[in-house]
Amino acid sequence: MVDITDIRIYKIGGTGILKAFVTVTFDNSFAVHGIKVMEGDNGLWINMPASRDKKGEFKDIFHPVNKESREVLVTSILNAYESED
Repeated sequence: MVDITDIRIYKIGGTGILKAFVTVTFDNSFAVHGIKVMEGDNGLWINMPASRDKKGEFKDIFHPVNKESREVLVTSILNAYESED
């Protein structure tokens, strides 16, 4: 698995469900922009960058391909978000 070498949190003010935009850098080589920290009834969760297809449905353009990678990514992002002022 690749290493997460940087996480940048850009918090959003206000009371909506969108709490922050996130940029994650992997192996000091690749950056993924447009990850979102959202808050719902069950707490914080991560929304991956997506685009609309021809049918108007949203499809992730970046996402972990297995459960372990997802857990590492989500945990790392939420820990970084919660450690911000």
